[in-house]
Amino acid sequence: MYDLIIIGMGIGGVTAGIYAKRANLNVLLIDKGAVGGMLNNIETISNYPGLININGADFSQKLLEQIKDLEIPYQFSEVIDLKIQGDEKIVVTKNEELRAKYVIIATGTKPKFLGLDNEKDLLGRGISTCATCDGAFYKDKDVAVVGSGSSALQESLYLAKICHKVYILNRKDRFKGEKYLETKVRNTKNMEIICNVNIKEYNEVNGKIESIILDNEQKLDVAGVFIYIGYKPNTEIFNNLNILDEQSYIKVNEKYETEIDGVYAIGDVIKKDVYQLVTAANDAIYAISNISKKVLYI
Repeated sequence: MYDLIIIGMGIGGVTAGIYAKRANLNVLLIDKGAVGGMLNNIETISNYPGLININGADFSQKLLEQIKDLEIPYQFSEVIDLKIQGDEKIVVTKNEELRAKYVIIATGTKPKFLGLDNEKDLLGRGISTCATCDGAFYKDKDVAVVGSGSSALQESLYLAKICHKVYILNRKDRFKGEKYLETKVRNTKNMEIICNVNIKEYNEVNGKIESIILDNEQKLDVAGVFIYIGYKPNTEIFNNLNILDEQSYIKVNEKYETEIDGVYAIGDVIKKDVYQLVTAANDAIYAISNISKKVLYI
């Protein structure tokens, strides 16, 4: 049995793993996908101390190298349930059941969508939430980006280097993202900003997007739509534990403890004022500090 299992290998989960190893805890990191999580979808990270304009996938690779260098046990498996059996926590994957005294949930978030009828059918056929992943498919074509935050602005700038034209569709009348990104967008020649609009309809030909209709009835002939309208916590598998709030964030106290003794949550799955890489790492350090004291006391 492990002292600690950490579910999720984004920046919060990896930081927790590093500090757990330093505290000599018997720890396991587990994730269903790649180390770094949504970091892999970011073209450039310029706000993490010590790393100057690093590509998200490159940053993720450095995290994996650090995990290996520190000999932190990890595995790639999909967690489908978390069971509580007395003092034991049972992490259920598709292949096995893993037991631990403590669990940290660091499963992050996933993108929100507009909710139009044929949206899910068009994922990978014109709709994307990752410019870095899919931008090359739209080389020299016209695309639209939906959103008003820093992610939308940053990924629009990336697409502008590849695509013929990029429309930024802002559902409000102002941007929420960082001002320097907005300034760069406004100064990029092959970008057009359209405010106070929503996509009303996706038009498709042979199962792929051919154009979109806005709610002002304007038609845009675009081959791709990249959606950046926010994220929701990736917490569905914990619904049965009664630790979620009305927005599906995990409820924690100042020590990052949930209402279940021995179960913690950190990073973007909890409600907080600022969601940044450094705050996720900060959450991890506090949680491990509390857990390590308990393990040593026991």
